[in-house]
Amino acid sequence: MNPRDTAFASDYDGTLCISNWATGEEHFDPAVLEAVRRYQEVGGRFGICTGRPLFSVEQGLAGKVNLDFYIVMTGAQVLDKNKRVLFERVLDRDVTKQIYDRYVVDDTVFLVITDSEYVSVGAPNGLTARSVQSIDEVEERILGLSLEFHGDYDAARVVLEDLNSRFGDVAVGFQNLDSVDVVPCGCSKGSGVDVVREALGVDCVVGAGDSFNDLALLAAADVSYTFHSSPQQVRDAATHVVTDLAEALADFT
Repeated sequence: MNPRDTAFASDYDGTLCISNWATGEEHFDPAVLEAVRRYQEVGGRFGICTGRPLFSVEQGLAGKVNLDFYIVMTGAQVLDKNKRVLFERVLDRDVTKQIYDRYVVDDTVFLVITDSEYVSVGAPNGLTARSVQSIDEVEERILGLSLEFHGDYDAARVVLEDLNSRFGDVAVGFQNLDSVDVVPCGCSKGSGVDVVREALGVDCVVGAGDSFNDLALLAAADVSYTFHSSPQQVRDAATHVVTDLAEALADFT
């Protein structure tokens, strides 16, 4: 297929880069960055499809990759290469408080994500810009949430199932290994792919991701990739299982 007829939507953490959440460090394989450059050079459109907010993606990719589109906040925000908003939804503040009251216990990390920062409510998280004791202290609009369970995949799964059952008409959760990302109802990485497909008018959208929250991305893409190290459910959902993103991009370059 001609690369000019394709758009490649890549997950960020664990796919485009390797992130260490304990230290905040990110590692980008030079071979992967070069593969992205070659794909774009021959006319392919490369973008990100992530649970991260726009400001975090911009910080991480500064000077490394020029994106042709942005699917951020698990599809709750989609922007073109000029960062013009193509789609956007925000979380209701009262719903955010209800989710906090129901699921935060002991040392659960509850992150509120705004347009400009991560805010930890209650238990502190060392990588956030600031910690607060109440959601009322968060003044900006709320784009999404993340509940982190310190390596406990089962706890994340239990909360995910209950959250989607109780709040599914206003909010939706996606498991990302030991955490649950929460965004407004009707949003997903897959819905973001659909927005990009229409906006760019491409014949084929390619998706790549490594975790449970990428399942909607892999399902919405015409061709999808994951890695040998991904969970079995994710490998089963992908069209191809490869070593890294460079190998996936090589198929379209």
